[in-house]
Amino acid sequence: MKKACVILPKELSAESVQIGSSILSGLVDSLWQNSYSQGVLRYDISDPCTKILPGRHKFCLDYNAHRFSSKRSAHPIKSTSQPFDSNLFNFNKIKAEEILCGLQLNEDVECVNVTMDNAESFLSVNDSPLSLHHLLILPESEKCHNQRLTPLALKLGLSFLVSKQDPNTRIVFNSLRAFASINHLHLHAYQIEQALPIESAYVSHLTGCCFVLSIPVPGFVFELQESSSLLVESVMKVVQVLQERDIPYDLMITYGDPCGDRDATEEIPKPVIRVALWPVHPSDELPLPEETPFRPAVCELSGHILLHDKAAYDSLTEEKILEILSLAALEKDKFQEMREAVPAAHDRG
Repeated sequence: MKKACVILPKELSAESVQIGSSILSGLVDSLWQNSYSQGVLRYDISDPCTKILPGRHKFCLDYNAHRFSSKRSAHPIKSTSQPFDSNLFNFNKIKAEEILCGLQLNEDVECVNVTMDNAESFLSVNDSPLSLHHLLILPESEKCHNQRLTPLALKLGLSFLVSKQDPNTRIVFNSLRAFASINHLHLHAYQIEQALPIESAYVSHLTGCCFVLSIPVPGFVFELQESSSLLVESVMKVVQVLQERDIPYDLMITYGDPCGDRDATEEIPKPVIRVALWPVHPSDELPLPEETPFRPAVCELSGHILLHDKAAYDSLTEEKILEILSLAALEKDKFQEMREAVPAAHDRG
């Protein structure tokens, strides 16, 4: 059966960032709910167990007993550039009912449109969700790209988030060797009502729309300012440096506080779009004992701690979380090299 195609605006700016009800939000939430009602998901997700941990960072703890036991097996990964393998599971093999709609970018539109046009990119349910309305963005899925971030994938994630107008939605990406489990290009879109530490974390300016994040895990934060084209260009310059050096990375697109100087007349600053990018130690080399309560992947780096053990949910401390997150941090000398390479990459144009 032919699916509807959602047309997203290709070009955005800080003025595009609005919060409220939107065509896209109503449509995709309804499509997801319909799939959920039809039993497409592997388990029930209707009763989330979430809390904010007291402490400096206000980590958000999320208990889900099913996801780690029911999700698909991970691909064996040895390199951040490992080629796509059609013999392994990929998103071209998912059931037709998991596909919700097509996705397409168009520079001539300023708001979301819905057509019956053919599409190369798709939106699907995640059948092993970590939250309600957990989706997968599948850029050019039939072209069989491996799990390396592309400008198109980043643009789709960015436009989807801004067009949805929902500050509870986050877009995340794991590279290979940064806990990506499927080597077929995809991003996650999921919802959680609680604020996450990355959204208000202090950052210092580095160059252009790029800032440096120091704690709890060093990384880079980019802000949507003049245009999404400039933002995507800036992010991809850093991603390219990482990929050239075979350094794994995690990325989150979210609403957050302004990165630069704030307007002193505003009691509550207007939300901006933040793109957080963490260069990380290869996940397959991390010293993680079997009893480690969580994996330091993209959600956890943002402050959203995903747990599958109720005892850990009840007893985990901020100190322990920081200890585990520190394992994922890129070595100090390598991060310093990255910090110095980023302005140079931007200067090359």
